[in-house]
Amino acid sequence: MTEVYRVGYLERLPLGTPYPGIVAYIGRLLGRLPGAELVIDFTGVGRPVFDMFRFSGITPTGVLITSGAAETGGGPIHGVPKLDLVSRLQALLHAGRLKIHKDLAEADTLVRELQDFRCEFTAAGHLTFNARSGKHDDLVLALAIAVWRAADGGMSNAGIFRYYQKLAGAVVPPRDVIGVDLGQSRDPTAIAIVRRVADPDGLQMPAAAIRLRNSPRGPRSRPTWRRPSIAMK
Repeated sequence: MTEVYRVGYLERLPLGTPYPGIVAYIGRLLGRLPGAELVIDFTGVGRPVFDMFRFSGITPTGVLITSGAAETGGGPIHGVPKLDLVSRLQALLHAGRLKIHKDLAEADTLVRELQDFRCEFTAAGHLTFNARSGKHDDLVLALAIAVWRAADGGMSNAGIFRYYQKLAGAVVPPRDVIGVDLGQSRDPTAIAIVRRVADPDGLQMPAAAIRLRNSPRGPRSRPTWRRPSIAMK
């Protein structure tokens, strides 16, 4: 049985969207996707926005993207090397285990961002992994932290748990993760939703768009950008 990661939702919020509006918007996404986990980029402005989520009753996992060589930390905050995050995406893509739904509006942009990443060595001999000069990487990073969590990132005993699940022949339910790369003055906030599935049909199963349940009726609150149409099947 092959586990695949289906990218069923991608979105960039308008540049300059205030962080309280982002928190409220992500809260509505979570309310329309029951059981989903939230993971956010803790780097840069991530700490105050992380606290905003917690004050609003949402408990995210924070990923501090580092230039190191090993994961650090525990609890709600984890330091994860950028090299590990992006190389995992590229490896899954080449293996056919990262399924990007072709009809997503940002699908082509995501693929271009992945292609724009380059490995380089610094003068001190350290390996770096960054987008080419002048290029964006917000969608890649939102997806990378979502896939990291969906692949049991930050869960020290997950490997043992999965091993005994397989021994017992247990049906592993799909796992949905919302990844958020927080924008700053020149970069928009990006959102990616990934579903990890243990698929008996293997790599031949195509990706499908993730549709959120309709939100309860009521007055439309700001911000008023395009509302996602996600209803889980």
